[in-house]
Amino acid sequence: MQAPSQPQLTALIKQRFDHLPRQVRQVAAFVLDHPHEVAVLSMREQARLAEVPPSTMTRFAKALDLEGYDAVRDVFKASLRARGNEFGSRAQGLVELHQRIGEAALAADMVHKAQSQVASLAEGEAMAAIVRAAKLLSSAREIYCLGLRGSFPVAFQFAHVCEFFARNVTLVDGAGESGIMKIMHQPSSRDVALICSMAPHSRRAMAIATHLERAGVKLVVITDSASSPMARIATEAIVVPNKGPSFFDTLLPAFLVAEILAALMAATARIDIKSQIADTEKKLWGVGEWWGTQADEAAALEPRERPRPRKSRTGAGS
Repeated sequence: MQAPSQPQLTALIKQRFDHLPRQVRQVAAFVLDHPHEVAVLSMREQARLAEVPPSTMTRFAKALDLEGYDAVRDVFKASLRARGNEFGSRAQGLVELHQRIGEAALAADMVHKAQSQVASLAEGEAMAAIVRAAKLLSSAREIYCLGLRGSFPVAFQFAHVCEFFARNVTLVDGAGESGIMKIMHQPSSRDVALICSMAPHSRRAMAIATHLERAGVKLVVITDSASSPMARIATEAIVVPNKGPSFFDTLLPAFLVAEILAALMAATARIDIKSQIADTEKKLWGVGEWWGTQADEAAALEPRERPRPRKSRTGAGS
């Protein structure tokens, strides 16, 4: 028998839902509501989240005429892998679009798409969510900034800007494990995490976010879908558009959201923001972090001696 697709299996679960025993219905509801977790978490972890014994997961699979729960997970994992190949299929579309309209039109199309995506942030729920998120961040004891793989630059930008005036910001850098131990041992319900995560979502980022959420940390999530796994555990989810003509998803709207959040925090800070930023700038100049000191300018203006031509090594009689 050919394995069903995720839509087929989902339709079957809905069809049989009302006829399932109570605990098995709990599993069915969990599977329908958390398809990403079904694909990536172990059966025992899913049973814990669904609040049923592991044996009920097997009973649920049998009720769908499947051999065991691994068969359910395989369906959802196959669907997740297919979505992971989306970039490859979109690359062909990009090539075909270029062949059809040319380079200049393709570039202009990307600009126009970005303009509409940025403009959408000023409308409706997106802006309301941004304002609410800024208030959460402003009231935090500690702020953890997390973004792995392609989402890292957004988290870095937020942390980098905030560190000019805030002293409670920690960037969680996966490459060097910076900040990991702090969030493992010191999270508090007074803390807030700023997380950027776009599909396909990093498994490690999801694990860290889940740890923080269970510790009571409030999550401000910048993501691409209200149904994303990050959005479902977020205290405040800011959904940004990120699809465009190219094969990769743009981070431009997410960058803008991060910068708006930092700006709102600075604008509403209960400290002498001007002095804090000036002090940071003074220290950066003092350690020579930025170009522009008198020594830099003198070195740049100093004429350099041209190398002398090397003498020929020919014989004395030549």
